[in-house]
Formats: sequence, C-alpha cells, structure tokens
Amino acid sequence: MAWENLGFVSKNLEESSGMGKFVLGIGNVLLRDEGIGCHVVHALEGISLPDVKIIDGGTCPDVLQFLEDADKLIIVDAVKGGGTPGQIYRFHLEDITLEQKPFLSLHDVGLVDSLMLMQLWHNIGEAVIIGVEPREINWGLELSPELREKMPQIIDAILAELNTSANLSLEGEE
Repeated sequence: MAWENLGFVSKNLEESSGMGKFVLGIGNVLLRDEGIGCHVVHALEGISLPDVKIIDGGTCPDVLQFLEDADKLIIVDAVKGGGTPGQIYRFHLEDITLEQKPFLSLHDVGLVDSLMLMQLWHNIGEAVIIGVEPREINWGLELSPELREKMPQIIDAILAELNTSANLSLEGEE
C-alpha cells in the first residue's frame, strides 16, 4: 500500500519539503473527545493559512516520520490534566516527564517517543503541544458540548502560535 493513499495524511503533506509550519491533529474520532485533535485540524482546513501544512494524524503517531524540517510544529491532542472539560493546555516536549519503561516492540512507541525521535532526525525549531481536557472518552463520533463550545478558543490558540492575523476568512467566504 502506498503511503500517499492513507486517509490520515492531509493532501498538504506531500508538498511538505523544507522548513515550514505544521499543525498535526492526533486522536481517535471514534472515542468522542479523544478525537479533538482531528476535529480541530479539519476546522483549520477551512481557514486560509499559507505556508502551513495541516495534517490529520489520527491514531498513528508514526505520521511524524513523514514530516521534514520545520520552523514550528504544533500538535493538538486530548490531554487529561485534571482540569475542567475544554480547558486548554500549552506545553513543550521538555515539560513532559515520562515513566521510563523498556520497549517490547515498535508498537510500544507512542507520540512523545516519536516526537523525540523526530527531533533527532529533523531540524525542528519549536514543538508546541496544545492539549484539551476531554469530558467524554467513550464510543461516539461527536465531541461533548463543552469541547464544541471551546472550539473557537482552541483555534485561536493555534492561530496565536502560528503568529497569524485574526482577520482570516473561511474559504468560500468573500
């Protein structure tokens, strides 16, 4: 199977060469709020963001190996930080403390491990994680009402990270 045929990779990924800005949404859209990263990147696809690659990484953290050098990488994912549902967290990879455990197989490599490896292979200017506190992680395709209400603030946080003007228009609007 060719990688370009996989649905979790945005159409912009094959154009990614050299330095640039990437927004990567991670999550499982079958588990309600766990899919917040994917919902956010699909909302961003409707905004004109020149020189920004939008990627739906789904549940495949291996998508990081397909990225190249980047000035900025923004990862959006659900994060259980103990706050109220919809609370937005911003942190860097260095802010995460992990329990050291041996890998029994390559299937044990998670997002943070993949990101650390990617930083060894590629020149990443800054990697920022935008986490959103989930309310519900159980079967269902819809976000909880709390996360749906927070969607504009989540998008604003990403746009601020991209240093993009707030005067962006949705595609199709004149």
